[in-house]
Amino acid sequence: MIKQYLNTFFAVCESGSFTKAAARTFVTPSAVTQQINSLEKDLGVSLFERTPKGVKLTNAGEYLSVYGAELVRRNEQLRRGLADLASEERAICVATSMMEKCRLLYDLWILFSQQGNNYQIRMASIDSEHHIPERTDLIESVNGHVPWTKSWEFMEICKVPFGFAFQQSHPLYGEKRIRLEQLRGETVMSINDGSSEEIRSMLEELHRNDINVVYPKGNGSSLIWECAFRGYVLVAPVCWDDILINMSMSACEWEQSMAYGFFYRKDPAPAARDFLEFIRKTYAGEVPGGRVPVLTEW
Repeated sequence: MIKQYLNTFFAVCESGSFTKAAARTFVTPSAVTQQINSLEKDLGVSLFERTPKGVKLTNAGEYLSVYGAELVRRNEQLRRGLADLASEERAICVATSMMEKCRLLYDLWILFSQQGNNYQIRMASIDSEHHIPERTDLIESVNGHVPWTKSWEFMEICKVPFGFAFQQSHPLYGEKRIRLEQLRGETVMSINDGSSEEIRSMLEELHRNDINVVYPKGNGSSLIWECAFRGYVLVAPVCWDDILINMSMSACEWEQSMAYGFFYRKDPAPAARDFLEFIRKTYAGEVPGGRVPVLTEW
């Protein structure tokens, strides 16, 4: 209520009369008078001298006109800060990059929103050096057990098969399935040197079949560019088909796959925890409306 009284006080100060202040604030003159009287009673001072020609500030009124403006400003700042804090608590931040692309998130979020919650989703970018924004709650990705993943928990959604990506000029470009014997004599670039059991198993299979394996000088998107420029065959999860540059992905004929899902903080915020529980139930078939697609169609 004090905020409304102060707004009325400043309206009277600027207009010079209760009647004009009433017109500016879209209330009756008696309402303005009542609010000013209540403010004066609450503060224990007279703020205006009433005269036939209008009103004039008293010394106390002059003081309030100076320091009251700061009070109103701080009050608004406090309200905005509290509103922003409440908004942050209802928001889930998902970080993405070329390599950590959202393939399942959007369908999941549509289903999640239909549950009647008022959560918000916010997107953040992971830079080329793989610096993850501090506010990040979730990252959707394959689990290659690379260094950054060690400080995160992981919820597996499905297994994504390995495949081989070929440039348009390669004889195997466009093949649906690839056999090991078709790769003998080829130079294959791996996404890393075996930081996960799944990748290690794939690389051992390649080495046993006399297939030359090289590793990228950098990491992340640099390996895709390096493959494209050097003409190497790329071994990678088939879900990367949508980020390849002038290359086409072919699935392995033998069983080799990687885990795919969501990375999340070890101590997730309540909003992120609710969404993760929804994801778990969705893929367990417990959520009405149907499950979202998984990445196993290869």
